[in-house]
Amino acid sequence: MKTNARVSIGSFQLLLVVAVLTLGQPLHADWYSGDPYLAPTAWPQYTENLSNTSQELAFTFDNFTWTPGSGGGVIDTVGGHFQSFGSVTGSVIDTAYWEIRTGMSHNVGGALVASGSGAVASYATSFTQGGWPIYGVNVDVPDFALPAGNYWFALAIGTTSLDPNAASWFVASTFGANGVGGPLGDDQSIYYQSVFNGAIVNWDYIDSATVNPGLTGFDPSYFIREVPEPSVVILLGMAAMMLGRRMTRRG
Repeated sequence: MKTNARVSIGSFQLLLVVAVLTLGQPLHADWYSGDPYLAPTAWPQYTENLSNTSQELAFTFDNFTWTPGSGGGVIDTVGGHFQSFGSVTGSVIDTAYWEIRTGMSHNVGGALVASGSGAVASYATSFTQGGWPIYGVNVDVPDFALPAGNYWFALAIGTTSLDPNAASWFVASTFGANGVGGPLGDDQSIYYQSVFNGAIVNWDYIDSATVNPGLTGFDPSYFIREVPEPSVVILLGMAAMMLGRRMTRRG
């Protein structure tokens, strides 16, 4: 009986050590480029939409470094912060398209790593920008693993509403406040638009005069979330169960 007790205690201690070591690693490899800034005269610069009338696709890509956490780098949600001018609310947002690319630079689209669309959930936030309310947008995407590396992310949102004013949404700008991961606030963004004054804007840096003369830099407020590793919960549950059994035997 003493031998069995030692084995149980030893097993519990081993599980506890493994659990603690696992918890020492980041539970989520979430990336968040930062809160929208609140300057009352600052306006988000670029349209992000999937208009049901013009099918215009406008993308602002932001660079990010991805380091997989305990979830193995498996992504299940992407999103960002957006606003529309006037009385249009976030409840009209019902469609979204996103891309992750690598190797982008001026006039170079790089390689498409992952893309798709998904169910959209929008919600009001406490942020404002330029005096207008900011809405958060979550897109539930099919789980996929993203290896460690440097990437670019963009999210276009839109609506199937017949109201033409409901189709133009602008991604909120950020300085990186409260951001997670990096790089934050480096003003490195690349813009693509399928129609711009009769021409295509082909992967221009945001500070390019082709897109917006005089603009010195811009970072959109995006986020990417990793699936939590279930083994962490399982390990802690097993450790708690064995501790409970040990305490019962002592009693």
